Amino acid sequence: MKPSTPKVLYQEANPYGSFTAFLEDDGRTIYLYLQSHNNPEWPMKTLWVRNLIDAPEARVEEDFDAGLAPVLTQFEITDPKAQSSLTEDQIHFIWSEEGDGVALFVDEELQAYLPSWSGIKGIHGYSKFAKEEAPTASPLGDPENGVIAERVRKNRKFWESVAEKDHWKKAQKLRLDFLESKLGKHQKYWSADGGKYPSLGIASFLPKEFPGIKIFSTIGMSVQNQPSIELYHKDYENFSRIELVFAIQLMKDAEDKSETWIQHVLGEMVKFPWNTGIWFGHSHTIQNPRKDPDQLYLDFNWFVLRNVTEEIEQGSTESLPKLHGLTTENGKRANFLFLTPIATEERICFMREGSSQFWETWKKEGYSFFHDSERRMLEF
Repeated sequence: MKPSTPKVLYQEANPYGSFTAFLEDDGRTIYLYLQSHNNPEWPMKTLWVRNLIDAPEARVEEDFDAGLAPVLTQFEITDPKAQSSLTEDQIHFIWSEEGDGVALFVDEELQAYLPSWSGIKGIHGYSKFAKEEAPTASPLGDPENGVIAERVRKNRKFWESVAEKDHWKKAQKLRLDFLESKLGKHQKYWSADGGKYPSLGIASFLPKEFPGIKIFSTIGMSVQNQPSIELYHKDYENFSRIELVFAIQLMKDAEDKSETWIQHVLGEMVKFPWNTGIWFGHSHTIQNPRKDPDQLYLDFNWFVLRNVTEEIEQGSTESLPKLHGLTTENGKRANFLFLTPIATEERICFMREGSSQFWETWKKEGYSFFHDSERRMLEF
């Protein structure tokens, strides 16, 4: 059967405005697709939802050659008979908390789940009408119980909780109170969300415990899990929630220029994980979008991230701001990741020597958690 011109039955962007999911009917099948708006390296994800024609005994090779979405065969689905198409009023999406996965409900019933690991190890996602592992769908299992149903329920609860009227006020207070208990009263506060979800801020501090050091921290990143970390980290729930911190040594007898660039750096990174589907973690490197106006010997073109929360909990004896012990709304810890500015040459050594060698050299040179604009090159 010749496919008709594909038509989009329904489409919706995630609450972060970074991924769009859409259901497409090509006259033979319905597929669920997920695409990224901002990350060109993020491949389009696909998941078979149902056949709209009687299932064939075998797949038609010409379909593949013509670039058509595969129709699943009689042996791969629960009912070989053609099913009807869907109308927009039947369709409802529930997004994953991270924004890079989506559940499809048809008339209030969970019928498909496209997870963040779609496209990995041959898994596309899970569909109610898939009977066994097929090229573009795996069986969903019980739509009311089981791992996937539970995960979707958790996501629904998350979105309900952030939609509550005073949610942000409470979340902001929890984080600001915690930071003030560790670093003293905040000096300044900036809104960093541009009026769009998720709500985010940045605050600056001058902690008495570290004279001459100014600390900037994001506020609100740790309200939601970062995307894709689950694919790389076994204990991902303990590392999914983060805040970014920038500590700088102020120049003696000179004007404090930190506010001309640091809150802009944090402001440009604060939505990065949800915008791109890429997570932040210990020893990750990322380009520095701003120039340090006080840099003397080095161009600090990169940052390497340092999880100070984890270091403290592992028993570090270094003198560090005590940024550990903040439990977020889901009962998991907030990780405070410090941005450590490095030069391009240092990043090359970092990539070549590995992170443990880098941090060993960093500490041996007597460098600490704060940025020194006048420091010299690390000697590897």
